[in-house]
Amino acid sequence: MAIGIGIGVNTARLHARVQALDTIETLETAASDQVDGIDADPSPYLLLTGADVRLTDAQRLAAQAYATRRGLDVLDLVPATLSPHQLLDLARMVDPASFPSRRIARGRSAGAAVLVRRDVLVRSGLLAATDPTHTTGTTQAVGTVQAVGTADIGGLTAAELVALLQLGKRHAPITTDLAVLPGLSVADDRGAHRWTVQRTAYAWEPAQLVLPALRDAAILLTAGGCPPAALAALTASWLQPALVGGRRVRVTGADLVRSPLRRRRDGVGQLRAAATRVWPGRAGETPARPPASPTSAASARAGQTGQAGPAGPGEQGRGLRRELLEVSVRPDPAQVARSRVVYQADLAAGLDRFLEPAQAHCPWCGADDLVAHLRGRDVTQGKPGTFRYDRCTACGHIFQNPRLSLDGLDFYYRDFYDGLGASALEELFGFDDRVYLERARQAIPTPRRWLDVGGGHGHFCNSARSIWPSTQFDLLDMGGGVEQARRRGWADEVYRGQFPELADGLKGQYDILSMFHYLEHTREPQAELDAAARVLSPGAHLLVEVPNPHSPAARWYGSMWPGWLIPQHQHLIPAANLVAALEERGFETSGPIFGEVHQPGDPLSVPFGFLQTRAPSPSNPWGSAEVSTAPRLRRAALATALAPAFAAGLVLDGVTRPYLTGGSRSNAYRVLARRR
Repeated sequence: MAIGIGIGVNTARLHARVQALDTIETLETAASDQVDGIDADPSPYLLLTGADVRLTDAQRLAAQAYATRRGLDVLDLVPATLSPHQLLDLARMVDPASFPSRRIARGRSAGAAVLVRRDVLVRSGLLAATDPTHTTGTTQAVGTVQAVGTADIGGLTAAELVALLQLGKRHAPITTDLAVLPGLSVADDRGAHRWTVQRTAYAWEPAQLVLPALRDAAILLTAGGCPPAALAALTASWLQPALVGGRRVRVTGADLVRSPLRRRRDGVGQLRAAATRVWPGRAGETPARPPASPTSAASARAGQTGQAGPAGPGEQGRGLRRELLEVSVRPDPAQVARSRVVYQADLAAGLDRFLEPAQAHCPWCGADDLVAHLRGRDVTQGKPGTFRYDRCTACGHIFQNPRLSLDGLDFYYRDFYDGLGASALEELFGFDDRVYLERARQAIPTPRRWLDVGGGHGHFCNSARSIWPSTQFDLLDMGGGVEQARRRGWADEVYRGQFPELADGLKGQYDILSMFHYLEHTREPQAELDAAARVLSPGAHLLVEVPNPHSPAARWYGSMWPGWLIPQHQHLIPAANLVAALEERGFETSGPIFGEVHQPGDPLSVPFGFLQTRAPSPSNPWGSAEVSTAPRLRRAALATALAPAFAAGLVLDGVTRPYLTGGSRSNAYRVLARRR
């Protein structure tokens, strides 16, 4: 009974999502004043379609008019009729009611056709800025009123269109949307491409792939004890596509009849495809795409050769960097091989050069009363080396001793935030925007300009605009992520380099300066505070957030506690020390804030650290160059065995949260200071 109720509740949830989709009026039914903004000039939009998908002139004009009226840069066109699995997959992937306004959200597509401003394709790197193939304003430009029905780029797979929406959403955070286009149809692939689409959509959320299978397993388990309840649950699951689509997106009766068997068959196929990813003899291979129709195969060849295929009149992938639409959790093998050469040379030269001589005095207060506090390894990337952290008994400051040299910083940061680790960090930082929104909600006057120091790729700057829409958000960081933030439009102005060295050129320009989990990474945190004091004028604010070394979590999880992030974190600053240092530099504070600053996920660091140290990924170029499948199988087996530990970690995280958010026990704290 509970399973049937769950299916009913989920059906209502998915139905609400589909009904939130807007419907585009085509020119046959729309009034003439509804296509304002579409004239005889070349369109700024390019139309990208899947194989065998074509739009009429009226459909494309209507889509362009809709996108223009709403100021959209990216518009996914949803067919008004879908197969049951296509409809359910779309409804599970995206909530159209909140999707446009959420600045950080994964892009999702129905996999049929996408209308994109050329500028977005250029900024995302998918299209060259000087590519003459798709340059508007010429007599050959596709996208003018005279040729609106033709796809500019056709023959893309449904998975590539999903990846395109992911890139589009990142480069057009609040101008990306989905809408139903009447008359648009997409061929039923009979589930052949379903695994590829879902693997692209849920590359970093693999649990999502097995939820339908778990539902079916639960129904089967109840069948013996209560057959009527199991039959009712199966019936509800059978009718689910029609109930979810309603009148907005329909499924045909014939498809609905065949739906139960086909969806279960597809589920079995997905499990088989997942198994082949770790089966001996296939390690390191990219899973093959499902068999394509002759039309789509010709389209793919056209995308490689630049020649038009028979899938449609548009230019089949011509000029588009389709390699950027391949989504995988595994790094590119060629890039790994190139990096391995560099790493092995670094390791051959020895690890000693990565550390400076040990310090005899506390870098915070200068006292020489130091005691060993912690030893640990790099459990995040699994790079070699053991690191010691000392504690000053005079002031309580904890610091890495000996600290990393400049060469060591380069070695241990390499491929973490960029390079081989860029995709993983993109997903980690872009998984949930609630932490960024909570940081932005400060009781301060509306800032004119806000500088985020150490802000990486600009996720905070992007999200915080939802709270302060009139504020200019600028970004400062040492990494190349600042340039990416500029291209995406997440940051208005960016600075790349060391903050203390750039500070004098920034004096008096900002109303607030933020440092979120930045100070602990720096070599001289007090020099960073000095720089902030130079930049900010009286009345301006400084917002600092750092790990709390006095949190019970730091003791519970030992060297695997994320707050240590060994060896990147070089200083763990007690709250009293930070407040005192700010007051010495002319700031006034109301004291540190703890509870609400607590970040979830600490217990998961233990099984993850165990996995990283006992069965490191064979893709790591700093590890063994063993080419057999054994390392990959060992890692897969250990990850499977640790699944209960990860589940227990989630439970423990929730159970301990009320305790850790009380008093000053949170794993992080924040200080808002005002310049006197």
